[in-house]
Amino acid sequence: MDYLELIKRQPPEKEALVEDGISFSYGDLVSLAQIQAEKYARTPTQRAVHVIKEKKISHQLVAFLACFLTQQIPLVVPWESEYFQRDASIMAGEVPEQACVAVATSGTSGTPKIYFRTYESWADYFPIQNKIFHIREDSRLFAQGSLSFTGNMNLYLALFYAGGTVIAENEFRPGDWAGRIRKQRANGIYLIPSKLHLLPRLIKHPNDQIKTIISGSQSLGRPEAESLKTIFPKAEIILYYGATELNYITYITDDMMTEQRNLIGKPFPKVDVSIRGEEIFVSTAYSVEGISCPYTLSDKGAMDASGNLYFLGRSDDILLHRGHKVSSMKVEHFLEGIAEVEEAAVCMAKSRRWREAQIVAYLVASSPHSITEQEVLSNLRHGLHRYELPRRIFFVDALPKNASGKVDKKQLRMLE
Repeated sequence: MDYLELIKRQPPEKEALVEDGISFSYGDLVSLAQIQAEKYARTPTQRAVHVIKEKKISHQLVAFLACFLTQQIPLVVPWESEYFQRDASIMAGEVPEQACVAVATSGTSGTPKIYFRTYESWADYFPIQNKIFHIREDSRLFAQGSLSFTGNMNLYLALFYAGGTVIAENEFRPGDWAGRIRKQRANGIYLIPSKLHLLPRLIKHPNDQIKTIISGSQSLGRPEAESLKTIFPKAEIILYYGATELNYITYITDDMMTEQRNLIGKPFPKVDVSIRGEEIFVSTAYSVEGISCPYTLSDKGAMDASGNLYFLGRSDDILLHRGHKVSSMKVEHFLEGIAEVEEAAVCMAKSRRWREAQIVAYLVASSPHSITEQEVLSNLRHGLHRYELPRRIFFVDALPKNASGKVDKKQLRMLE
């Protein structure tokens, strides 16, 4: 079994994908995949990984499905990736016999690391995650972004498994989203929190057709959920914590959210989470090939007596400053708690004017000149230790993001 066969099981006339307003049925996807496979067949390979590097979601999806007709293993990578060449066939070490899909992470060194998944490692969990996310045959889920982000890929395939419809936008054009959501009769939304935060300002009238909002990769607390509920009053908001290597780990619904934005809920069914010295360990049968559970991503966390997980940051989120360990995530949460701050990112930076590296913060303000550097620091002094305060505050129009929507801190210094 593979994902092309999954698509073939759905009624061919049923709408599968609406990309930037253009509709594709399940039958269209199968036909386009067959045409694409004929092009791939001219380059004979044996169990090689086929690099899919396309701009448009439909092109990514068709190329992904075509690989199952040519015995290749699809790997969708960001269009802007400098590491991978378009349509290259690569041998990523020994390919597991049951491998169906390849996925890539950025890796601790910045060099992408390729993992392999069996069909069952995702598909066997679709019934469980679809029940939690309220994904059914009549689901019409609005989403934006590349399939190189495994969160998008997984959720699209889970929707196709259910026989639903993805309403996908290629470009980051929030001004178009409200109209698209209504015109395409979306009843669900899947966006990362930083994109969801834009919707209350863009949508002027409540939309009671949206029944589920799914989000992940970033923090989300009760204030943000309440803001979303003003425009989507009938929606249940679900925030998940997951990883490319492991699949879904924990989730929380809006009725359980608190002021603590790092609360990420309880484990998904059939997933075990434990804490060892503040490090999160996960056991699941739905991971990539070649890892052993309990497995750690080196993320830091804590669990309360009720079994709720609190995310304390990643190992590289800890900044060493003048003999103190500073959590950049903690500082970012305080910054984003300021009403005039939309987004924040914190890191260490060097300058010829400083004897040693200092903590700096990059902020996206809610409107130009709505708050000054001194006002930001005044707010922070109420909740942070002196050694946790940023030495400088830089106001930027936007924070650089990677394919998964996470802030790319390696590019932050270029914004000064």
